[in-house]
Amino acid sequence: MMNAALVRQSWTRRTTGYIAIGVLAFACGIAAAPRFAGAADDPKAFVQGIGDRVVKVLQEKLPREKTREQLDPIWLDAFDVEGIGRAVLGKNWNKASEDQRKTYMELFPKYVAKLYAIQFSNYSGETFVVKGSRMLSEGGATVNAEIDRPSGDPVRVDFVVKSGAGGLKITDVKVEGVSLLVTKRSEFDSVVAQKGIDGLLQAMRQKVDESLG
Repeated sequence: MMNAALVRQSWTRRTTGYIAIGVLAFACGIAAAPRFAGAADDPKAFVQGIGDRVVKVLQEKLPREKTREQLDPIWLDAFDVEGIGRAVLGKNWNKASEDQRKTYMELFPKYVAKLYAIQFSNYSGETFVVKGSRMLSEGGATVNAEIDRPSGDPVRVDFVVKSGAGGLKITDVKVEGVSLLVTKRSEFDSVVAQKGIDGLLQAMRQKVDESLG
């Protein structure tokens, strides 16, 4: 069985769900948000662009697996998957062999995409509003957003967006001030401590192969 800390940790599942739901809701109906022309260098426009790409896929009303095939590249294009992957593995990166690192970096994008695919099946009417953005002293910006739920208090979500050789990328997401990157690193550390890096790779592989139902 997969380690509970990796795949059943309730806070992380809920957090990932809020992020995915937020992007979905943003794409599907917040007409009040203006369209930005300079998406190449405007973090707010960049986040809006993600929503535009998502809604184009969802409007096709494809079967679940087909929808996933269309959405996966959007997540992988929007996020700095390699940078996040290494940061999440943290101190264990230096402990891993070259083969383990290679396998991990092959699995991590698929693992992230599967988490989002799973969460899209739980959409239940949440709406997403971009509130603003602020520049970061170390470069990049934080795009501030809020998820309004039909029942329950609003959830604050901050997207950390930075520019690199490949353009703007999301490097972290913070829900109510708590970093998804930091939370995932804690999960992965726990699995490695109990089962080693090979155990982590096996858990990730199982999640990737898990049916969407």
